[in-house]
Amino acid sequence: MSPANIQLVLERLTKQGFLDEDRFATAFAGGKFRQKKWGRKRIQMEMKKKGLSNELIEKGLSQLLEKDYIETLDVLIQKKWKQVTRSGKDADDYETKQSNRGKLIRYALQKGYEMDLVLDRVRKLGL
Repeated sequence: MSPANIQLVLERLTKQGFLDEDRFATAFAGGKFRQKKWGRKRIQMEMKKKGLSNELIEKGLSQLLEKDYIETLDVLIQKKWKQVTRSGKDADDYETKQSNRGKLIRYALQKGYEMDLVLDRVRKLGL
């Protein structure tokens, strides 16, 4: 296609709402949270890689409800705790429990959740 035709197609797609950065930011943040269970920090990093402005990133992240965010983190933590404690070692041993706790925290951080929130949820869940 010629550059003029490309520009015409892009303008038409933008007018019809097919090319909309606001919509993309909202859909990207919501999708990565619901499907991959990513935290805000990971979503923010990936959105920056895509070249979105800070304003669009904040707009996308603002769509994540705090209640759902905490519930998702709790489910992830509990699921991972079952996996790390399955290792046949004595789970009541202090060193093993601390090691498992460290694995749990690293996992949540790798998923993009905030350190203070992870520590708070681990403490509240009694792990």
